[in-house]
Amino acid sequence: MEGSKRSLSRRLRREQDHADNHTTTIPFDLIIEILSLLPAKSLIRFQSVSKLWFSTIRTKNFIDLFLARSKTRSRLLLPFMHLESKKRFILSAQEHNNKEEDKSPSTATLRHDMTISDPVYYTMSRPVNGLVCCVGDSSITVCNPATRQTVKLPDLTRNGRDMYARLGYDPVEDQYKVLCVMIAKFNSFGPYGQDIRQEHLVCTVTSSEKQEWRKIENSTIDSYRILSGGICIDGAIYNEIGQSTIVRLDVRTETITLIKAPEESDFSTIFPSTLLNYKGKLGGVDYKNVMRLWILEDAEKQEWSSMTCEFPSELKCLLGSYVVSTGDIHNGELMVFHPWSWSLKPFCVCYYDFKKESIIRKVEIKVDGEFRRIHGIGEKTCQMLCYPGYFENIRFL
Repeated sequence: MEGSKRSLSRRLRREQDHADNHTTTIPFDLIIEILSLLPAKSLIRFQSVSKLWFSTIRTKNFIDLFLARSKTRSRLLLPFMHLESKKRFILSAQEHNNKEEDKSPSTATLRHDMTISDPVYYTMSRPVNGLVCCVGDSSITVCNPATRQTVKLPDLTRNGRDMYARLGYDPVEDQYKVLCVMIAKFNSFGPYGQDIRQEHLVCTVTSSEKQEWRKIENSTIDSYRILSGGICIDGAIYNEIGQSTIVRLDVRTETITLIKAPEESDFSTIFPSTLLNYKGKLGGVDYKNVMRLWILEDAEKQEWSSMTCEFPSELKCLLGSYVVSTGDIHNGELMVFHPWSWSLKPFCVCYYDFKKESIIRKVEIKVDGEFRRIHGIGEKTCQMLCYPGYFENIRFL
């Protein structure tokens, strides 16, 4: 009798252990699915849970899965420099992609993603797959605001020349590269400096110590005095060089070609740049008496199409006559804003639909009160831009 009780007791414990395991164990593929839906900040912290989680979060398959999900949660990226401390802050806010027409203003609160304390970096490129490129006097650094990782590229010798850097991505080889252009400075008497040669250099972004700059030999392109813009679309970096000309770098082959802008356009002479991504194609906006959107339909044949509308009086009232459009156009909408106006009035962006010729919505950007208090945001005008279509990427370089 006593033996039967002990046997029954053991059986009950086994069944209970089986039930507990059945109810508490989560399949690992389900854990991966759940993790891919979390924000990058949480994933960076969860790497310390276990060695398994650490290795899983850093695998290419998981990074690609997270990136695909992240692209459906696009954000606005707002890099700006504080005038007193010279610090550069990388902030972002949820991007409103309402498909229904709603002209009532909405708000978005900025999130502090990263601080760049080194005052040597004075410009910041548009985001490419969630990464940005920071440029200083002779230094170039690629940053990932989601992981807060930075990769410094080898220093360059300017020899009195202006230095411009643009970040690009090659989807075929899954590589990030930086294009650096050295341009001779000019004054009223012509070029000056120790070395007036113009150079195009490329460096592959990697954490390896073997990073090096490679010179692009291209004798078919004449020297130019200015370079503005810089947007990467489908494995190519586009820059405006004035005289209605756009220079295109193929990131994978590292070759340079020229594209002529439409003769009747002037978007390639506007500063800041108005180049943008229109549904995977290069686009540009110019503002004369009318507002016109140009779209490069065929890069090889250099064929352009355009859409034109009257410059909306609503935009003039909201933003003034000097406006800028950048980044990506979602669902045919053009994002327009007035740069460097934070201290003048609430910073806002407007989304304009060319087909409907009307403002779809207005979004007012707000800063978290504690962040504003600590850094004095809004007390003085800041150098600031705004890029739509930014998304988090947990790739470690």
